[in-house]
Amino acid sequence: MVYVDDYSRRVWVYFVRSKESIEMTSVFQEFLARMEKAYPDWPIARFHCDNGSGEYDNRLFWGILRVSGISFEPAPPYTQHKNGKSERMIETLVTKTRSMLIDAKLPTTMWAEAISTAAYLHERLPSWPLLHKTPYEMLNQGKKPVIHHLRRFRCQAYKLVPPPQRKHRKFGERSRLCTMIGYVHDATTMWRL
Repeated sequence: MVYVDDYSRRVWVYFVRSKESIEMTSVFQEFLARMEKAYPDWPIARFHCDNGSGEYDNRLFWGILRVSGISFEPAPPYTQHKNGKSERMIETLVTKTRSMLIDAKLPTTMWAEAISTAAYLHERLPSWPLLHKTPYEMLNQGKKPVIHHLRRFRCQAYKLVPPPQRKHRKFGERSRLCTMIGYVHDATTMWRL
């Protein structure tokens, strides 16, 4: 599931097992709570979706929107072009993901890690529609994102082995060779290995 902020073009990606309305409503509740906590000055005003398979067509979801004061704006069924920014963002994320997987020579089973990384990088890249600002800057009052921790997808990394897990106390390995496959959301000192 991809949520796109219309103002900043920031994207949030959630992985779901199915598009059933109960699961989609649960994911939206998690997203809404996260946004209310992280951006209290930027409340969600409108929820626009493509309305393709009716995943948001239930009373529970409508009730959450009504209580939160969010207007519901579904596009007519089978008209994905009416949901242009989101559809374009999905295409952008898929293109970046494909490029990273091919460059890293990783199997397509790693698509979720690659798409999470693509979304993380998108937030930190300047955008032409935003007048060369980043989505991060747009939502954080002009504050520049930290980028010193960025590394190439699938680069080699060494993970420190904690002392209690070391096999040989003095002369054993103190680190383990790993592959970097992404970032921990909003952390600049941790990577997914």
